[in-house]
Amino acid sequence: MTSTHAVFFVDLQQNQIDPKWGIPQPDAFMATMTTALADARAHGDLVVHIQHDGPADEPDAPFTFMWELILTPLPSERVFRKTVFSAFTENPELLTHLHTHQIRDVTMIGVQSEYCIQANARAAHALGFSVHVPAGMHSTINGDIPAAEMTATIHAQLVAEGISERPYRA
Repeated sequence: MTSTHAVFFVDLQQNQIDPKWGIPQPDAFMATMTTALADARAHGDLVVHIQHDGPADEPDAPFTFMWELILTPLPSERVFRKTVFSAFTENPELLTHLHTHQIRDVTMIGVQSEYCIQANARAAHALGFSVHVPAGMHSTINGDIPAAEMTATIHAQLVAEGISERPYRA
């Protein structure tokens, strides 16, 4: 089965579900992500895992438990590591990977809405891909602004910029 669609699983790392550092309601969110991964694989979509490398003093410092991906990539699935918000910035081979697989549509799901989801969605959109950021498929941590409010704000901004909020199969 060949698909022209890629699903990016962005920064789904142990630190994001840790009670001290992570997103609210991590069990429900990860259940959604697990279902999305199974769906992407079943439909022959290109699965792309994005992994953030934080500084040595941060919870996502490379090669620590908190840095590890929660969803295990298959050998055929690429993992692109980054130290900035957009994986496209540090990984020129990411665009080549998408073009090699004839990808036209990209769905961005994962964390954190106001950082890596937003940056990767905008980058993919600027590169000419049809980009989808479905509601309920990205999250962030509680900060000065509650997570639900921040996620909704970012979601609305992305939609206003021409990024689809609908699941690509809807």
